[in-house]
Amino acid sequence: MRRPAPSPSPRAGPFPATGRGTPRRAARAALATVVASGLLAFGYARADEPAALVMTDSAHDVILEVSVNGENTALLAHFRERDGHLSASGADLRTIGFATDRLGIADAATVDLDAIPGLRYRYDVARQSVDLQMPDTLRRPYAVDSRALPATQAATASRGIAINYEAYAQTIGDWQFSLYTDVRYFDPNGVFNSTGTATFYDGQRRYTRFETSWSHSDPARPSTTQIGDTISGSLAWTRSVRLGGFQWRSNFALRPDLVTFPIPSLAGSAAVPSAVDLYINNVRQYTGNVPSGPFIIHDVPGITGAGQATVITRDALGRTVATSVPLYVDTRMLSPGLSSYSFEAGFLRRNYGLQSFDYDARPAVSGSMRRGVSDALTVEGHAEAAGGVLNTGVGALMRLGYAGVVSGAVAGSVGRFPGTQVSVGYQLIAPRFSINAQTIRAFGRYGDLASRDGALVPSATDQATLALPFMHRQTLSLSYIGFRLPQGPSARIGTVSYTLSLGDLASLSVSAYRDFAQQGANGAFMSLNIGLGRNTSINATVGRQRGQSNYTVDASRPPDYDGGWGWGVQTGGTGAVPYRQAQLRYLGHAGEVIAAAQTIDRQTGASLDVSGALVFMDSSLQLSRRIDDGFALVSTDGVAGIPVLHENRVIGTTDRAGHLLVPDLNAYQNNQVAIDSMKLPADARIARTSMTVVPQAQSGVVAHFGVSRYRAASVILRDAAGRPLPAGARVHHAESGADTIVGYDGLTFIDGLKEDNHLVIDYGTQRCVAEFAFTTPGNGTLPTVGPLTCRAAP
Repeated sequence: MRRPAPSPSPRAGPFPATGRGTPRRAARAALATVVASGLLAFGYARADEPAALVMTDSAHDVILEVSVNGENTALLAHFRERDGHLSASGADLRTIGFATDRLGIADAATVDLDAIPGLRYRYDVARQSVDLQMPDTLRRPYAVDSRALPATQAATASRGIAINYEAYAQTIGDWQFSLYTDVRYFDPNGVFNSTGTATFYDGQRRYTRFETSWSHSDPARPSTTQIGDTISGSLAWTRSVRLGGFQWRSNFALRPDLVTFPIPSLAGSAAVPSAVDLYINNVRQYTGNVPSGPFIIHDVPGITGAGQATVITRDALGRTVATSVPLYVDTRMLSPGLSSYSFEAGFLRRNYGLQSFDYDARPAVSGSMRRGVSDALTVEGHAEAAGGVLNTGVGALMRLGYAGVVSGAVAGSVGRFPGTQVSVGYQLIAPRFSINAQTIRAFGRYGDLASRDGALVPSATDQATLALPFMHRQTLSLSYIGFRLPQGPSARIGTVSYTLSLGDLASLSVSAYRDFAQQGANGAFMSLNIGLGRNTSINATVGRQRGQSNYTVDASRPPDYDGGWGWGVQTGGTGAVPYRQAQLRYLGHAGEVIAAAQTIDRQTGASLDVSGALVFMDSSLQLSRRIDDGFALVSTDGVAGIPVLHENRVIGTTDRAGHLLVPDLNAYQNNQVAIDSMKLPADARIARTSMTVVPQAQSGVVAHFGVSRYRAASVILRDAAGRPLPAGARVHHAESGADTIVGYDGLTFIDGLKEDNHLVIDYGTQRCVAEFAFTTPGNGTLPTVGPLTCRAAP
């Protein structure tokens, strides 16, 4: 039986007084009841408040200072005491650190501490404290998030239009010009975009539309709804098709913080508060601190495939404990309870890239879904139908402990294409080697939606890859790809390759292939890449394919991301046909220009490629580089020449209207944008100099740095004798109602100035007044007015 600790007294026995003795003890019990009632009325008590001295034998409430295994928790908790025995609610036990969910204790339940197996406690009546001796099995583990990602703000979008473009012209052979455009309208409700290419060639003029759609994303689900042209979702054993219609799909890209695949959690225990380090395959991935007791590390980073995790705890005395466990992570699987899906309905798109509005007359529907059942099992299903075609199938991925993942699927089709398809695969990624293999067999006249346009399903598809890293920075790879069409040629291609990496200095690659289904279909290649520093490299490739030799030698230096010039030269030949090329590139804030000259088999020509974007936002037209995802338009309220920083890197200055476009932001992620306040005019006032911008996908956000102007001046005040007014004199500006004081040498600072200004100055028993006119300087400086003579107040 657990007993409370005795009060600190020379005659204290093994048990505390129970309150059945002298009247003094009865008085103390009454006092304890009053104090406990007061503490309950005001919530948790402070540790330095007077504690009850002696308890009575009747049940009553107490507020006790809690320690766990002798370590002070700095918690004051509510207990119920009867005859020296304690009870508490499930909610209070959870707050203290009990694993109430594992123990099956509800928050509203009242639990006798003596009834909890494995728990011992020491109740000190005099100190009004309790020390709980809890094994790890009773404690809630301290949770450690090894990723420690900062909270992401809600994504936003302003209203605007962005037009990506790429204009290309060439003179090799017949003159040709093409213009690709991606027109995009965006607002907080979604994005409308349309893409296409206008081509001018050999006297012909033609525009081909690629895709037109409107989409809306919801990070809370996370999902995306799209209306217009879309691509159906697919699985590893199905094929995608283009449709015009409607799509609703899960979109985990909206939640970069979400880990979609199963990651094991690592558990440990620390006898005392300790530092903890997490190593994955001998590379440290996390370091932090944990309190005493059990802890669990969630979302272990830095591992794909098989590996080893080592958790090392180190206390204040330098004592270390290391624990290693094997892991296996497959990013294709889904976490337990997590689902991904894609549902489409519409009309099949035909002749994409050739015709703008060629759709099948019959409607089609398609749906795919995957769900994580457990850490070791993910199931998936697919169904699609159109005029005369119905196809359904199911599949699964199963983790075999640390021995890899096996996958399998079976599908069937009826109607115009009756048949069956079976798929089996296996993948193992280990530190010393990796294996990936899959085989798909189709029986009968198995078909799907893509088969309606003549793209028949291969009757056999095989692929296998074996990668063997060895020694230092060397890899040997073997691969095989085979397919067989119901009516057409087949291929069985085997490839062997060897790579040697010397870091940034150089890399060597040697490969050879052979198609076992065709006579003479083989080849071999060797490539050497040498880095010269400053982003400059030389690459040389020689090879022989189908009886012809070829070679290529090129040197290049692309422009830096911040902008500037780049170049490239190349020479080579295939068989008896040589070619030469020289290229000059310029990357600026407004776009990129690439000019090239080529000679191919005695034909000489030139080409010019210009790409970039036009953006209309915040009543401003901006030129920019190509914009593929989110971006921001910085506004400084018309203040020009202010440097703008993205992630602490200067990317440009605001234009005459106070705008600068910041491209290449990550959608649905925190992006830091700032301005250099040191470059602001002296009379500029700004509330903040940096902000976190979270744009929606393919949308822009106005990053408004509100800049206002001071109408202020330093004013020099003198008395009638020409002496500076005394420091500390109070100054009242009549027009703004603001009050300030006089500093040294009669100098004071007045803000909110008008064209005519009146000052009232009090110093000691005297009062005087001064008047002056003010005009805002055009150069952004803060002027000095005066000296002004302060006349005696009437």
